[in-house]
Amino acid sequence: MSFPQTYFKTSKLTRNMKQKIELNGHKFIDVNKAQRELITRKRTGKMFLDDLVHKVEQGLIAPEFATLQLKQLVKQFKSTELELEELTKEALVGIDHYVWGDYKITRREGSTTFDFSECEEIVAMEKHTKELKNKYKKAYEGVESGVTITLEGHKFVDNNGEVLTLPKKKYNKSSIVLTKV
Repeated sequence: MSFPQTYFKTSKLTRNMKQKIELNGHKFIDVNKAQRELITRKRTGKMFLDDLVHKVEQGLIAPEFATLQLKQLVKQFKSTELELEELTKEALVGIDHYVWGDYKITRREGSTTFDFSECEEIVAMEKHTKELKNKYKKAYEGVESGVTITLEGHKFVDNNGEVLTLPKKKYNKSSIVLTKV
């Protein structure tokens, strides 16, 4: 009887999964059935991710399709994580930390911040800073469009004849964004 090539890959993956679970079975001491199931699902998830990368590298799945599916899954993970974090914060009140294997989670209190929105002096200074930044941005845009003339040393002359240094342009890392259409 002849089997397709994918049968052997799936069979090998299943054998590896079973071996990993059996080899790491000794770590299941002091955990209940639900916790064991979570650990097993986490390992299965890791194997799923490894298999996904492998299939994309082989050209069996388009990378953009895989990334879209994975980003949707990450959103679901983040939502679940936020939900569980609130429960975990409550559970960690009065406890320094929780350790499992090589990992530790600790409850950290939030930091104190100040709201200056009603401090007139600071609000005025922030408004002035915003106006200055816009002036410099427009000068830079003027250089790019050929309206503003640059001087030696990355400088320009403003409307008042003052020689000022142009801001430096920085670029953020490119990314892929998932949105619902």
